[in-house]
Amino acid sequence: MADEPMENLALFKLTEEQTMQVIKEAGGGTVTWLRRDGHPAGAYVQIVVVDGQIYTTSTNDRGKNKAWRRDPRTAWVFDVPGKGGVTVIGKVEFVEDAASKMRVFNAMADAVHLTGANRERFIGHINTRGREVMRLVPEKYITLDTAKVGVAMVS
Repeated sequence: MADEPMENLALFKLTEEQTMQVIKEAGGGTVTWLRRDGHPAGAYVQIVVVDGQIYTTSTNDRGKNKAWRRDPRTAWVFDVPGKGGVTVIGKVEFVEDAASKMRVFNAMADAVHLTGANRERFIGHINTRGREVMRLVPEKYITLDTAKVGVAMVS
């Protein structure tokens, strides 16, 4: 790899399996949207992966939710140091089905290892009328295997 130019980032792509692993391990990432004035905005959110699909939640009064209803285009960025970085370009889809929402809420509780009464309280706090669940519909993945980059940088 030392003979290859560092500008050839194709050498450092993650496999499909590695890409999903980075997203799952990250457990959160930065999501983006466009404000009404066209200015880009972003925020860190917790994410969960359910059946290979990427989800987040937020309340319906948040700027990102309002913006995604106007224009669902987005980029979500995930990182696990020493493993890789993933940018997913796609669109946000709002999940309306109560059973699907509950699966996401349960996955969020699982992610922080909640059981018993603590789990019930957690789900009770997020399972509200104003809470929305959003799914990322990927159109493109941009990946970087940071472990390979690190090795190449010192070779």
